[in-house]
Amino acid sequence: MGNEINKTTASDKVIESIAQMIVSGEVKPGEKLLTERAFAEKYKVTRSCVREAIRALALIGMVNIHPGGGTYVADNNSDIPEETVLWMYHQNLNQFDEIYTARELIETEVYLECFDQMNEEIRNYVTQAREELLNLNTDTITGIQMEHLLADIDLHIGKYCGNSIMNKLLQTTLALRKELSIKILSLTSSRESAVLYRCKVLTALLQKDKKVLKDALKRFFMNSEKELNIK
Repeated sequence: MGNEINKTTASDKVIESIAQMIVSGEVKPGEKLLTERAFAEKYKVTRSCVREAIRALALIGMVNIHPGGGTYVADNNSDIPEETVLWMYHQNLNQFDEIYTARELIETEVYLECFDQMNEEIRNYVTQAREELLNLNTDTITGIQMEHLLADIDLHIGKYCGNSIMNKLLQTTLALRKELSIKILSLTSSRESAVLYRCKVLTALLQKDKKVLKDALKRFFMNSEKELNIK
């Protein structure tokens, strides 16, 4: 029991020390960290203790572990691991009305900010994404495949929006909505509805009037509310 407490305390100290190195800028995004052996010698702990600390830092997205290639500081724009989000919000995953409210606020803002950043690259992507949806066979695609496609579109919009904080908040809502979205999209009618309203949003995103996009987003979430049966 006492050894376990000491082990946990040691791991916590290693986590804190490495995290401080990253936050302070002592090691930069993309830079390789010391080896497990080097960290173990530096902090006078076992390699298993260091390994546990590194895994914890990877879980929260601070580092990336490359099997056989070492551990690197994660880029500031790296995606948040889905497991991290689910672990952080595991007690809230069934509060669908709260998840829906967060979705509407965050996703609306992300799309509006993407509108403000519009350029040729974004325009080409949005046009391509819309065409892919329009050519989709909603009878044969599965709910899982459909959810993945829609999430991928949102991820691209998040990266194009120019706001790294909003992008990370978007990633959080995508992870939280995933399970319920797959369930809803298991119905052909819901897949057809998703294509219709998402295409309207993408079409509005290509227009020059921001109000058109706001109206399309409002209708999109009104339809989502209907699908979720949130009153």
